[in-house]
Amino acid sequence: MIYLPRRAAFVHIPRTGGNSITSAIATACAGKGIDIVLGTPTGIKNYHRAARHMPAKLMKKFIEEWDDIYKFAVHRPHQERIDSIIRLIERDKSLGIHLEPTCGESWSNIVSSENYKEIMAHNWKEHTTEWFTLGQNGEDLGVEIFDYNNLNDVWPEICDKCQIPRCELPHLNKA
Repeated sequence: MIYLPRRAAFVHIPRTGGNSITSAIATACAGKGIDIVLGTPTGIKNYHRAARHMPAKLMKKFIEEWDDIYKFAVHRPHQERIDSIIRLIERDKSLGIHLEPTCGESWSNIVSSENYKEIMAHNWKEHTTEWFTLGQNGEDLGVEIFDYNNLNDVWPEICDKCQIPRCELPHLNKA
């Protein structure tokens, strides 16, 4: 989740380029007098993915000007997202990330698990693009959805709609 007060909100759906978007927006806003609120963990041990991957229906509850600002998310087909998280788990497993003291307990448990593929398929089955972008009863919350495969092409348009300087979109955390 990124919240640019009086400007925009980004609904960060896991494995859709959100870390790259977060980095780009933070870089574009730093030192330019543009306020930014990032959904980040409050402590590694207490980290819960909802802090970063908060659905629009929850964001709407605390963003007072929700109806007056630009909102966007990125769609990637569900199975591609599952495949991507599995590749990330396998990468982290091979690097021993789950053994590092800075690794959060829940991520360490997933990476350490022998049945991580089943765990992720089960845990993410309900977390579709619609789950992240629609209201509690399926109502439209005004979130514009961009296609993951066209993200680089539409990035300048997103910057303009967020009322931030245009910037490069890095390719981070690719798995």
